[in-house]
Amino acid sequence: MIRDVVSKRSEWLRNLPARTALRYCNRPAVRMRLGERHGAALHRHGPDLPILGPVEAKIVEQLDRDGIALTSIDRLDLPGSDAMIDTALHLAQRFAAQARAEAAAGKMFMIVPPEQIVAHPGIFHWGLEDRLLDIVESYIGLPPAYDGVAINYTVADGKEISTRKWHQDWEDRRILKVAVYLHDVNEQGGPFQVLSRRDTLQTDAGGYAYDLADDATLERRFGQDVRHDIISCTGTRGTIIFADTARLFHRGKPAIAHDRAALFYSYFAHAPRHPFYCERTGMTRRAMYDLASTLPARQRDAVMWRRRLPISMRMIPPATL
Repeated sequence: MIRDVVSKRSEWLRNLPARTALRYCNRPAVRMRLGERHGAALHRHGPDLPILGPVEAKIVEQLDRDGIALTSIDRLDLPGSDAMIDTALHLAQRFAAQARAEAAAGKMFMIVPPEQIVAHPGIFHWGLEDRLLDIVESYIGLPPAYDGVAINYTVADGKEISTRKWHQDWEDRRILKVAVYLHDVNEQGGPFQVLSRRDTLQTDAGGYAYDLADDATLERRFGQDVRHDIISCTGTRGTIIFADTARLFHRGKPAIAHDRAALFYSYFAHAPRHPFYCERTGMTRRAMYDLASTLPARQRDAVMWRRRLPISMRMIPPATL
């Protein structure tokens, strides 16, 4: 009991700088200035956005319209995809017993240890393919930052906790998560879900506030018919989900019949609004920099986005996962 209290107090202190910075960025004069700078940056970068092929253009069109787009590994046809999924699935299966034990002990969020991903660079490097970065850049409107990859493991215990509750992500105005299913996922197997109604309250003009929500909270906010706009992303192995997790409420539906394992790649603008809420995949900065050190300049820049931040932002320690 004492250990739990000490741990919670330590986490509260660790996250205090990030919470303070968020409050500062939400002060009316500050948030309006940030919004003006962001609008100017979008305008400047517009002529330099990549030229997309038909598959990529359709994904961006769907994202602009709906905030979500689904495709498949075969249709996207990126090199090394099959081997990447095989390796990630092997890591998830090897982690399964540990994940179930952690869930039984009360842990709310399980990921394959990031050092295991580092030991298999192909998983990390897949998220830096140029065609993926083209999609991210075209949707976000600015050069992309890559926040790494996690293998999320959901135990089929039916519990609605942590990221299985409705929420929005905190990192930036627009965030693109790219989820890849490592096996078939049906309605009982914890599919990724989004609420297709855009939350118009989160803006530079109105400020940004975040909290977990249950179904009753969503009904109060969006109306009693909100359930009609929930999209369950069921799919076969290799299904790819592009979703703006800042724009849309989303969750992993509690799994009840089968455990679910999926890759989640994370992207935002190269100068995110809330850098102190980034670095959420569990991968260390040093490991990511090492994995990117021999890659082309575009990929290195996407990984090493923190180096371009003002020193005042670089000094704020990132909040805990």
